[in-house]
Amino acid sequence: MRRFVLPVLLVSVVALVSCAEKTQKIPGAPGGKDMPTAKQQAEGKLPGDETIKNPEVAYNMALEFAGQANMEAAHHYIILAMKLRADSKYTYTQGLFFLSESKFQDAIANFQLALQQGPGTVDNRVAVLNASGVCYKELGQDEEALKNFREVVNTPGLFSRYESYYNMGVIYMRQKKNLDAESVFMKVVEENPGYYRAYNKLGLLDAAKDDWKGALANYKRAVELMAADYTASQADGSEIYCNYGEALFHEKLYPQSRNALLQVLRIAPESAYGQRAKELLTQLGGT
Repeated sequence: MRRFVLPVLLVSVVALVSCAEKTQKIPGAPGGKDMPTAKQQAEGKLPGDETIKNPEVAYNMALEFAGQANMEAAHHYIILAMKLRADSKYTYTQGLFFLSESKFQDAIANFQLALQQGPGTVDNRVAVLNASGVCYKELGQDEEALKNFREVVNTPGLFSRYESYYNMGVIYMRQKKNLDAESVFMKVVEENPGYYRAYNKLGLLDAAKDDWKGALANYKRAVELMAADYTASQADGSEIYCNYGEALFHEKLYPQSRNALLQVLRIAPESAYGQRAKELLTQLGGT
């Protein structure tokens, strides 16, 4: 069985691109002179189809196109790689593409096939299982998702399990099993102390118990970790700053609360978190 390297846990397609092996440029490839036209894509033929004989070349082109958000071309080239050689790496990557497009059933079908083809190593197998679990979670099939995540976290090895633990916690919160959720979020921060989303979830669990002091400590840690990453701040900042501001409000730390809530309005003033921030600012005497 061929061995290949997959991300241990689910990664975005863009992140996957950064791990791609460097290949020679082919006309029509990203960075080349001749990008594929809409007509070529509509006809199902792209530059290089007739000359590409190495599946790894097609695979790397698929990753590069995915990084440019050209998913039509990305699917085209990963299918070409799969035609040139049946390999669980390519099948798994096709599944990740579908997952990035929220086509969860198609993604699951690819992940199941990747497992049948044999991912080769324990690390590769848990990567496929984790990705499958994410799909089931998004489809609301919680028990099937938990089955996949539990297989990941109970598999011996040196790989990180924090993402599977995190997804389990999200499901447990959805099921209102807060004690179970807290225990797995604690495992997340044990394995990855820099994962700010887990601290936010722990803060929510504290707030549900009216433990605003504990919530404040967790939200503060989430903010500290998130603030150093602009992309993270734009993605999750409105929620986390809102939660942080509300905890400060309950602890009667009003100036700090105002500052945190104003951050929400800078990021997403018309979101649900923006509306909540406005409510709290009104109580603080703001406008």
